[in-house]
Amino acid sequence: MSAKRLAALCAAAVLGAGCAAAPPSRGAPAPTAASPSVTAATPKPSPVRTARGRGWQLEHVGDQRGTRLKAVAASGPRDVWALGSPHEGTGRLLLLHFDGRRWREHPAPEVTWDSKDDERFPALVTTGPRDAWIFAPTAALTAHHWDGERWSGVRLPDLNLDPGERADATALAPDDVWLVAGDHAAHWDGRAWTVMRLPAWAASVSAAAPDQVWAVGSTGRPAAQGGSDSQAATMRWDGRSWQLVPAPEDRTPSEEINSQGRPDGSIPSIRLTQVVTHGPGNVWAIGTRTVFDYEDGSRSSTITMHWDGKTWSRVPGSAEVSASGSDGANGIILVDWDADEGGLSGTIRVAPDGSRTELPPMAGPNRRREVDVSAVSAVPGTRTVYAVGLAYGRNFGPMIARYR
Repeated sequence: MSAKRLAALCAAAVLGAGCAAAPPSRGAPAPTAASPSVTAATPKPSPVRTARGRGWQLEHVGDQRGTRLKAVAASGPRDVWALGSPHEGTGRLLLLHFDGRRWREHPAPEVTWDSKDDERFPALVTTGPRDAWIFAPTAALTAHHWDGERWSGVRLPDLNLDPGERADATALAPDDVWLVAGDHAAHWDGRAWTVMRLPAWAASVSAAAPDQVWAVGSTGRPAAQGGSDSQAATMRWDGRSWQLVPAPEDRTPSEEINSQGRPDGSIPSIRLTQVVTHGPGNVWAIGTRTVFDYEDGSRSSTITMHWDGKTWSRVPGSAEVSASGSDGANGIILVDWDADEGGLSGTIRVAPDGSRTELPPMAGPNRRREVDVSAVSAVPGTRTVYAVGLAYGRNFGPMIARYR
């Protein structure tokens, strides 16, 4: 079994300054819209085509042995950040920046991270060379801002984040930043945070415009995942308020035989963990479907959904995805963690019409290089995509690959 496959199995076991308004009281979110009571059927997958042209290029392998990059964000071709921490155990954050010519290590905020919490790794966003944010959900949720010269802590309002819950962020401009944590959202206008209550629990947020902000997660509190009442939740900010948007449910009873020798009958648990917003009629959501398994307790697979401006629908993607993100061309990139051929093989681009295209893997001496991808992101306004993670072999350390 390859080192990459071992890492995939381990990841599967884990599976995902100024005045501010006072946060609302904690409790069950007030319902605003009911999800359709239907079983979500995934359409038959379309054939996977192979893209022409150059494939993935291995751009950087660092000498920080045993460190994995776990987040990547770009505002343009000359402003790309990558954030990581030890692949195993506890240690300091590693921060790299690309200025259009080379990758350089930058001093990172004073955050100590434990790899067992990687499912909720710090969120990284940037809008330009003088504006980037890191939000770290450690013992308490902390915010760190880059002004072009140094990282500084920014006081956050109390979002009442429970241990184990994720935080995520998106930014359109230095004075238009969104942070989601549990069942709360906070907006930064350049001077202060404003806190709002969400109609469900959020794990990811993405924006295409000030009135086109989407958050996704689950209807049940993450700590209670596995219960039959936990289904996919999608929420939209229209410039005035957050509204729950109906998403497909999956209430198919499990036919897995339980310890009593009868069909278990439990309902799948659905949790969306990432959202990519391209425009009002083009939004993607990726997450996990968890079902009862007699031997392992539960097993999970990846689900992909697409919003066309009117409804959400299930889209064929890949059953086991280690990373996903924008492709820079209205679609998404899915990295299959079960592809053992090396060289970033098994990377699929899914278009809004459901067509799937496999991106060519690395060529030359790196065509068999074993890499484990943690995050992907497109450079805004381009079709360049960065993938970050861990490279195996002699140089066992942080990896950055680029596709364009």
